Amino acid sequence: TRASITKDALSQFFPPQPFEAVQEILKRKAKPRKSKQRHNFPFTGLLTCGQCGSAITAQYAHGNGGTYRYYRCTKKKGNCAQKYLREDLLVSQLKARLQSVALCDEWTKKMLAKVGEWEKENVHSSQSFVQNLEAEQSEVSAKLDKLVSTYIDGDVPKESYLAKKEELMMRKLALTNQKEDFGRMGKNWIEPLRSWILDIQKAKKLSQGDNFEDIKAFVQKVGTNHQLLDKSASFSFSAPWDYVALRLVQSHQAEGRSGEAILSEKRESIVLWTYGESNPDLPDVHRDVL
Repeated sequence: TRASITKDALSQFFPPQPFEAVQEILKRKAKPRKSKQRHNFPFTGLLTCGQCGSAITAQYAHGNGGTYRYYRCTKKKGNCAQKYLREDLLVSQLKARLQSVALCDEWTKKMLAKVGEWEKENVHSSQSFVQNLEAEQSEVSAKLDKLVSTYIDGDVPKESYLAKKEELMMRKLALTNQKEDFGRMGKNWIEPLRSWILDIQKAKKLSQGDNFEDIKAFVQKVGTNHQLLDKSASFSFSAPWDYVALRLVQSHQAEGRSGEAILSEKRESIVLWTYGESNPDLPDVHRDVL
């Protein structure tokens, strides 16, 4: 028959194989394909070209007896005259930029200690504030109970009762909302301030180390408008980092002045930093800290 002839013809091209051989073929085909090896370019995705706005890519290049990583414009938006920048030079530039917001350990230690003092004061004042709110809530509830009893006894006209009840209910609702808002926001300025000071410490460590991934993440966190132009990496500090950078620049400029002038400036800075003592609930992390 046609079926048998076809089967016989196919058997010449696909002879029967032992079970073990078939299993080996299936096992070999089941192995996952090896993925292409990815290159390690830690600073890709951080910068854009300052001339044409294209993304910055990276590649390996050989020279001077070694292999180096370079960063360059992708030139996907057209002609661009920007040249390559070697990775070690890029790292040096980013570290120098981080140095401009890095404070000495003595200052960060004092700042953290001051935040600890404010935290204790804030806890005490918070407890007093909540106790006062709860006392007023109890007082309003007592007045409501008394008002209802007086109305039931017929001692208060209905119109007066409804007006007074509305007033007390509105006050009770306001106190409840005030207590809830305080619970959500009462301590919100302490932890961001402490976290920011710890980041200042981190800026110094990163500027002295070689953890490229952490350097990239930190630069992304504290800066905006990251660009590469004329073999120079640049970015602008976001608030409050821009303020720290400005004060450090002013401090360096003051180094050439007389010792008396510098001492006077330091005294003023300490007064500005300790201003929070007179207003511990001030939720602004932009205090003068230098």
